[in-house]
Amino acid sequence: MKRKIIKVLLLILYPALLFVSTHFGDRNDLSIILVVATLLPLYFYFLKDVISSFQNQFYLLLSYGIILRLVVVGSPALWSDDIYRYLFDAKICLEGISPYRYTPEGFVKLGASLNLGLESFLSKMNSPNYYSVYPVFIQWFFSLGTILGNAFGSVFLGIQFLFFGLDILNLLLIRKLYPESSNLSYWLYFGNPVVIFEGISQMHPEILLVTGCLLLFLSRSIPFILSSFFLLTQLKFNAFLFVLGIKWNRKTIVSLFLIFILSLGLWKVTVFSDLVLQGSAGLGLFFHSFRFAGILEPIFYFLLSLFRAEYLSGVISFAVVSILYFFCFQKKIYWSLNLSSRFFIIYSLFLLFSPVVHPWYWIPWVLFVMDMEKSEGLVSIVSFIAFLSYGLYVYKDFVYFHWVVSVFVLGFYGFKQINYLRKTT
Repeated sequence: MKRKIIKVLLLILYPALLFVSTHFGDRNDLSIILVVATLLPLYFYFLKDVISSFQNQFYLLLSYGIILRLVVVGSPALWSDDIYRYLFDAKICLEGISPYRYTPEGFVKLGASLNLGLESFLSKMNSPNYYSVYPVFIQWFFSLGTILGNAFGSVFLGIQFLFFGLDILNLLLIRKLYPESSNLSYWLYFGNPVVIFEGISQMHPEILLVTGCLLLFLSRSIPFILSSFFLLTQLKFNAFLFVLGIKWNRKTIVSLFLIFILSLGLWKVTVFSDLVLQGSAGLGLFFHSFRFAGILEPIFYFLLSLFRAEYLSGVISFAVVSILYFFCFQKKIYWSLNLSSRFFIIYSLFLLFSPVVHPWYWIPWVLFVMDMEKSEGLVSIVSFIAFLSYGLYVYKDFVYFHWVVSVFVLGFYGFKQINYLRKTT
């Protein structure tokens, strides 16, 4: 009886904790960041025992997943200011103006924003002097959310309901992709705090990447595979990497190459329509001066800083990961695995070496890890590391503390897994 009461309390407290964290959090307070980074992954981890008691009652788990997402709808953007740039771009898109033509700062100085109410967005965004780097599909999505927001009386609410509906679709598509999986496996995505916190509450478009990947994994014909890949590459630029995970043969290589060129062409005529302007005040959005670094990139940064050449750390990081991609491709390491496992390797390498890894970058990774058995511990650890990175907003040098914790925690987990495999072989 006592254990049942504890289980019920955990089930109630987790959505309550998500509600409080997203409605009343503060990314500028390190104590709050540490509490959120610790408690949310812990609740997620310990609830796995409760979820396993659901046995095969999928719709009970689905209902709980919906509740977890519903409690964060209506929350303000307390943890990320990216949404203000999306809203700014969406507003001018709805006026028939290209978001790639002006910087927000320049647009407001023209006096063109007087009747659009954009000044409030400008004061809250983190990059008012940069040109937009968000692809046209993302612009349309947030424009639709803005229209819905006008109907609801709150633009945040409109966009969050759009993400909420989209992620419920993701839950159903996951069920279709893995019809024989246990509820414990579904829990990795259904109850994941990073997905709910960053995707629904803070409205980051990585949720759309999950949808695109699920459509690709479920595709059973070449036209659907190609169209899904095209969609992915029009949602985020790093999705072009996934071309390494798609099996090439004589039938698909030409079609895949054409889709690749078509997608790059669309990027060129929209986001990169003026490379001179983008080069001077746009591409920097891809490489924030704020160092939300990957796991291994700070090694290069630290070593190069001794020679005052730390600005090269990102280039060296990408060079190293490119060599690893080439090695995996040459040795055909990917091809013995299914598509989602190939994406897991490709995306994990990107996150390890990328100069910039924000907490919401882990959302697609959570989907890819679902193919692995008994990975609740790993996902909980990654969720902790993701939330912990918010400390960089408080102290610039927090990147070194975050890096040490990341290497130690993930290294310890990796050592345990290797030791386990060695003992069982």
